[in-house]
Amino acid sequence: MKFFPSSIQNYLVATMACLCVPGIGALAYMAEQSIMEVRTNMRLAELVEADKALLLTGNMIRTARGQAQTSIQVADDPAPMLKQIEQANRAQIAEAVAQLQETDLPNRKELIAGIQQEQKLTDARMADLYAEAGKPKAQRSLAATMPWYNGIGAIEGAIVKASDETSTAARLADPVLADLQGFKSAGWDVRSNYGTQCSVLRPAFSSNKAMDAAQLRRIGELRGVSNASRDTLKQLASRPGVGSELVRKIGVMSAEVDASNRKMDELIGKLGQGSGPVIAAEEWTKQCNAPFEAIISAVTQSLDDMITRTNQKLNQAWVKFGIVGSLLAALLVICVLSWRGVQRRVARPLISLKSALDGMQQGDFAQAIPPAPSPDEIGALSRALETYRENALALEQNRRDRDLAMLADAEQAAHVQKLLGEVATIVADARDGNFSGQAQVGGMEGPLKELVEGINEINIVVDSATTEFAQALSAIAGGDLTNRVETAYRGRFADLKGAINETVDRLSATVATIQTTSADVGLAAREINMGADDLSKRTEEQASSLEQTAATTEELAASVKASAQASKDAARIADEAMQAAQSGGAIAGQAVDAMARIESASQKISDIIRVIDDIAFQTNLLALNAAVEAARAGEAGKGFAVVASEVRTLAQRSGEAAKDISGLISSSNTEVGEGVKLVRQAGDQLARILAASQKVAATIADISAASGEQANGIDEMSQAVAHLDEMTQQNAALAEESAASANALTGRIGQLNELVAAFRTGREAVGQSGYPQPVMAASSAARTLKTVAPARAPARPVAVAAASAAASARAPAGAEPERLRQLAEAAFAQSKATPAPRKVANGRAQDAGWEEF
Repeated sequence: MKFFPSSIQNYLVATMACLCVPGIGALAYMAEQSIMEVRTNMRLAELVEADKALLLTGNMIRTARGQAQTSIQVADDPAPMLKQIEQANRAQIAEAVAQLQETDLPNRKELIAGIQQEQKLTDARMADLYAEAGKPKAQRSLAATMPWYNGIGAIEGAIVKASDETSTAARLADPVLADLQGFKSAGWDVRSNYGTQCSVLRPAFSSNKAMDAAQLRRIGELRGVSNASRDTLKQLASRPGVGSELVRKIGVMSAEVDASNRKMDELIGKLGQGSGPVIAAEEWTKQCNAPFEAIISAVTQSLDDMITRTNQKLNQAWVKFGIVGSLLAALLVICVLSWRGVQRRVARPLISLKSALDGMQQGDFAQAIPPAPSPDEIGALSRALETYRENALALEQNRRDRDLAMLADAEQAAHVQKLLGEVATIVADARDGNFSGQAQVGGMEGPLKELVEGINEINIVVDSATTEFAQALSAIAGGDLTNRVETAYRGRFADLKGAINETVDRLSATVATIQTTSADVGLAAREINMGADDLSKRTEEQASSLEQTAATTEELAASVKASAQASKDAARIADEAMQAAQSGGAIAGQAVDAMARIESASQKISDIIRVIDDIAFQTNLLALNAAVEAARAGEAGKGFAVVASEVRTLAQRSGEAAKDISGLISSSNTEVGEGVKLVRQAGDQLARILAASQKVAATIADISAASGEQANGIDEMSQAVAHLDEMTQQNAALAEESAASANALTGRIGQLNELVAAFRTGREAVGQSGYPQPVMAASSAARTLKTVAPARAPARPVAVAAASAAASARAPAGAEPERLRQLAEAAFAQSKATPAPRKVANGRAQDAGWEEF
């Protein structure tokens, strides 16, 4: 067949192409579709972002328009505010135009040109605003701002047109966004109609003139359109799939618009009353702007939901593209790796085997068979050919070895006979304890050479080890505990080396501990002896002080008893004063209750007047609503309008009369309140006097009780002093016995030092300079201080026990010498600090004398 591959390599190439090309083509098509989805959703995202920017720009410039008019009305110098508004408008419009420029709308250039054209015309009218702002406040008029005001409206119209174009393009690209676009349109209608109401009412509230029928009808129409848009929003919010946050914000927006409409109705009802404005221009701007945030928040939420949906679809498109792209890349990698694997494991090994077989057919066995890359059938064939080649080479080598062995056998036999004689001599010497013999290997090769070298090495190791071990044991017998076995051995020799070294270390540590401990204990015995003498002297001084203390306590007991009797008399007088204060407090409380009843009656009268005032206000508001309905009815409602006007006049007169009566009642309530306040203050003062009297009586009673307890305490103290005198005599006897025991201990320690002085441990320098010297220094310092001034005997047993416990805790397990040294050092350190000199107690019982007990 002409088209059938002529070789295995070409056949494999054709097979791989048939398997990979269809899959790669299908995945490439799916990747192209994913890229188209990504582009579509990116376009949707740009449209929604542009729509949001245009909406926020329209709201911002419309809000700034009202702020500019308010500034001209109320500000002394409105120019800075106007400049700020102008710059903010330009920046916001430029940002919206930039967002619109990024979209792919076919007519975006015309839309941008329309916005910029209206902006240019409006900027030209800013000069009129600055000219009006330069006039005195009383001469300014909003009429001069209307060209610029209408120009802002024209810019808003151009922006709304562009927003409608972006909304239409988004709906066409994704019909699911139609409901969310409906939220945006209805919300913007609510904002527009509500803002127009504020603009219509601003001149009326500023002039405080009653509105005519046409103005009322205009307000009614705007409010009707706004209510219809809010109903549309509620219907859209009730549909399934609408976000809960959007539904909540629509509810908040509707509530705030209703609240603002009610405030507008109240202000409309006040038109024509008084000469000044119904509400200040600045306050009116704040009231109008209050619902704007909720309206724009709801509209922005709908746009954010559109952006969220668009981003979700964009993310899904990117995920799909990533999956398809990953599959395509994986398929390409699999195809490439499969082709490389076929080349490496099939095609190339077969070519190599063919070349090796051609060489062996020609008698060339020196060329090795290339190893196969894997243990498959081709690998088995490669290994079989390599085994065949190695067997052929081995047969040739065996033939050559047999020829050489025949020549070397005679010479080898003579040399072995001589070597066996030397080995027998070495073994006989080793049996007699001589390990210094060595056999000569000469020209021997093979296992016999290794055997002889092993015997020589055994003799060297055994001779070295026994010599070194004997030297170490001899040093121990001579009292030298510093000699150790340092050579590294293995096996049983290593165990023997470790046992010898451990024996030396333990003996050295034990002897060093005994040396150090005996020296420290000797010093301790001398310290105990001197401490016992000092304790006997101080005990005698304490007995003398105790006698003087007993006399002082008797005088103190008599003084405390006299103080207790005086405290009882003072407690009786304080109780009489407290009863008088309680009577005055009861009278003041009755006066406070009477004034409170008067105050309550005045408050009820004020409540009744407030109800009358509210009725007059509601009547006025009903008359206003009736006038609005009469205006809507036209000619048929004129008669009803006259009646409503009369009712309104009557309600105003009733309100004025209620205000006059309320003023009189308020002044009466003020006077009554002052009287109540004064009576309450008097009652509070009497209550505080009563509380102070009670505290004084309680304090005097406590003093009296404390004086009695002090007298009892003095009696107990006298008994304690007698007991202390008895204990002091016993302490003196115990100190004498301790001195005798310390002398006996010193003699025993001297004998122990003589016994251990014969050993060398390598720690003599440490034992001479590390431990005894600080203790001696401490002992000298203690003796010096004791000769200067006698001191109270500190609680030595407790301190020594604590120090010993701390030393035991610091010493690790197994470090017995170090632990003993630390215990001795902690015991002797107590003698370093000498207590402060003690003062003898006198008749006044000073504090220093009492601290002794």
